Amino acid sequence: MPGVLAVIIPLTAVSASNEQASCLSVLGQDIPQQGRQLSGYLEVLSWNIQKASNVGWAEDLVSFSQDVDLAFIQEASVQAQIPSVIPADLHSVFAAGYSTATLETGVMTLSSESPSSNCKLTSIEPWLRTPKATSVAEFPLQGREDRLLAINLHAVNFDLGLQSLRMQLGALTDVLLNHPGPVILAGDLNTWSNTRQAFVDNFMREHGLRSVIFEPDLRTTAFGNALDHIYVRGLRAEYAQVIPVSTSDHNPLRVRLALQ
Repeated sequence: MPGVLAVIIPLTAVSASNEQASCLSVLGQDIPQQGRQLSGYLEVLSWNIQKASNVGWAEDLVSFSQDVDLAFIQEASVQAQIPSVIPADLHSVFAAGYSTATLETGVMTLSSESPSSNCKLTSIEPWLRTPKATSVAEFPLQGREDRLLAINLHAVNFDLGLQSLRMQLGALTDVLLNHPGPVILAGDLNTWSNTRQAFVDNFMREHGLRSVIFEPDLRTTAFGNALDHIYVRGLRAEYAQVIPVSTSDHNPLRVRLALQ
């Protein structure tokens, strides 16, 4: 941004390892079963809102999130004060990523029920040296001992190879291996090449996740490849839609998932 000096401190291997250890320590812990819990069918939204920089984004977000159980928002801006815009009964978890003196963005997960635990993982864009955030949250499920794992991911982008993307997804390996219940992984995965898409698909397949199919497929593309995805494990897609918008450079995804 012109006129703004951004000071970015590179994420070290030690701090990345600490984040992974922190996630593993807080997820899956015994919790008292209080209040309402997710059950049955889940209404899910995933949307990169382009830093809430376009006129009308708030009205669209309110409309799209009226009846959702989970919303995965990428490029969520702190300055946009999203929690004050969305329906009052939605909980929010924010994981900070890119930051300057005047703007802080990251990924925000909205939910109809409060998560039992949450943590964040951070990756660094290899060229720009700016952070990309991943939010990980667990939700109790009604009548079940296992929980829903919700991963909101904005993938690293500017990299000719796969090393940075491999590290970012690799940080989720132990989380996925140690979670016995259903999983939703959604977000802007920046799969702008066949190579990147194939790598993401293989990683998801290794951990039992499958892609939700959209027909017609109106997802935002780059070089002919869709960028936004929802992968699931232990859930079945009953309905899937891409909603064309002018309030972001990404079209939001809306799905109804049935717990299996």
